[in-house]
Amino acid sequence: MKLLAIDTALNACSVAIVDGTPDGEWRVLARVVSPGGKGNAERLLPVLEQARAAAGLVLADLDGFAATIGPGSFTGIRTALATARGLALATGKPVRGVTTTAALAAAAIAARSGLPVAAVIDARRGEVYMQVFDAAQVPLSEALLLPVAAAAARLPAGPLLLVGSGSILLRNAAQRDDLELSAADPDPDPVLVARLAMAMPVPDRPPGPLYIRPPDAALPKQAQPQARLAVSITPCDAAAAPVLAALHEEAFAAAGEAGWSADSLARLLAMPGGLALLATAGDQPAGFLLLRVAADEAEIVTLAVHPRQQRLGVARALLQQGLAAAGSRGAAACFLEVAEDNRPARALYAALGFAEIGRRRDYYDGKQENGAGHVKRRDAIVMKREIRP
Repeated sequence: MKLLAIDTALNACSVAIVDGTPDGEWRVLARVVSPGGKGNAERLLPVLEQARAAAGLVLADLDGFAATIGPGSFTGIRTALATARGLALATGKPVRGVTTTAALAAAAIAARSGLPVAAVIDARRGEVYMQVFDAAQVPLSEALLLPVAAAAARLPAGPLLLVGSGSILLRNAAQRDDLELSAADPDPDPVLVARLAMAMPVPDRPPGPLYIRPPDAALPKQAQPQARLAVSITPCDAAAAPVLAALHEEAFAAAGEAGWSADSLARLLAMPGGLALLATAGDQPAGFLLLRVAADEAEIVTLAVHPRQQRLGVARALLQQGLAAAGSRGAAACFLEVAEDNRPARALYAALGFAEIGRRRDYYDGKQENGAGHVKRRDAIVMKREIRP
């Protein structure tokens, strides 16, 4: 298999062409790295052509393409992924997506085997992208965007290898002697991107970006819109419970909590007054809202948005349509409960007109960091909003 891999997600513009076999043998036909993270959109095609010429191939000779999908620079992720998908469309060959964190972890393990790895990327603003892998490069967590201190608190106990541009930040915050800095490059090696992609099955659809954070590009403050994801919102019934359960699990796992099962959601949807609204972006589920209407009152049972689509207006759109649907069913008021420490959700509810009317003590389980220690249960804030006809 001859695979062309592209990376522009972080601070380099790089392309490699690798020839591999099913038994794991491989050789590098070309590798071109242009350092510096600016102007990748302009530099990529010349770098790609340089690699193609060095390999002595035409695009039709390739068996597929690969690109880093993030996390990283919003523009850089789009540049590599759009180029790879365009080449795949033109040649009829498949394209695979590799996360930057997986590529960084592979480089660290290749340089120093035997230790678990935390791939850490400096995301600026006092935050890092982080994903932890075991010594065999099996992911132990999702790739998350976290404040540096929160990322340090999530590190597993025991010796650990740190790789990536955020490594020093994280080690300084953790203040642990068993954290070792990897000598691997803080940018993904396109050769490793290709090798990781070769181990993947042929996907049934092109890979999508792993942005995690909305784009940094901003208009002047007085005219700056909030990032939005275009979604379609449709009602669904108990038949969609498996999809809703998968969304719920991923959304709540990112917050360190347990999701609901498909059976639980199906039972809730089968109850009188139950209504679920599913938001999709393209053909992919992005989030859902489950509410219940009884007489002239509505209750929001749960709201879940996929971690990759959070902070992009999906929850707001679901709530607005859910309130309209509840009003059309005769509800004059809507109630909900939210954990006291869930500040983003509380801010969103307040922005949509919900006001605090009470508190339920120790309603939610506590969050446990690093799997040890006693955790205090959390209060639930009860909120209400009137619904106009």
